[in-house]
Amino acid sequence: MVQVRWEGFGGDLERLQVQLEHLLHVAEGRAALLMDFAGRLLTLAGDSPRFDLTTFVSLVAADFCATRELAQMLGEDQFQSVLHQGEEMSLYMVEVTPGTLLAYLYDRTTTLGLVRYSVQRALPGLAESITAGLGEARSADLPFGDEFADEALEEIERFFDGQR
Repeated sequence: MVQVRWEGFGGDLERLQVQLEHLLHVAEGRAALLMDFAGRLLTLAGDSPRFDLTTFVSLVAADFCATRELAQMLGEDQFQSVLHQGEEMSLYMVEVTPGTLLAYLYDRTTTLGLVRYSVQRALPGLAESITAGLGEARSADLPFGDEFADEALEEIERFFDGQR
């Protein structure tokens, strides 16, 4: 199990992990990765890939975003999902919440139909967990008063005045 704590995510990664593991069991997949569109991994369930995970996540995010642009060129808001189907391994990608993405790896032991059906059923729960986690992080932020910006500017001016 790989867990990478997102800065700005205050949620329960274990809950997400359980949801992804259930999805893997139901759809007989190899790995499920949750990431953001910038290519930062939130968490991974299933088999850890035998390749550079950072590069993989970055490429998946870039691929999904590029496909989104293609959809707009064709007059669509976006494609609901992206599929790369290989002889042995396949990759199914879908947006979970605005800015987050699920990449689902599976092999020939399962079918695209089962993967698509299972992922669609899992999306509302995953979205709820991610949204709640992002909301927890926002509510934990310390609010600054209006006078904070004025005080910060005064301190910066004092600092630079002392440098002359």
